[in-house]
Amino acid sequence: MAKNKTSKKDIISPDEFDAKYSKEKISIWIDEEVLDEFRKIAKNNNKKYQTLINEVLRNYAFAPKTKNLEKILTKIENATKELRHIKGILN
Repeated sequence: MAKNKTSKKDIISPDEFDAKYSKEKISIWIDEEVLDEFRKIAKNNNKKYQTLINEVLRNYAFAPKTKNLEKILTKIENATKELRHIKGILN
């Protein structure tokens, strides 16, 4: 039988809900040596290891969008330089 799951986004109005700050508790199996490494890194940076894992997952999940934006901005910069060069030749 499927669980009837209710989360904050179902209770809070869309104007007040910010998914970035909403957390959901899950169970996950992680290699012991990986978890130990996260704990060590977190301790060295005065963070909780769960927070560090969330940061790494967030960066990975949204990296393609960021990289895509960087590529677009680079193309715009290059096109702008080329247009300035052409304008200089024409003047």
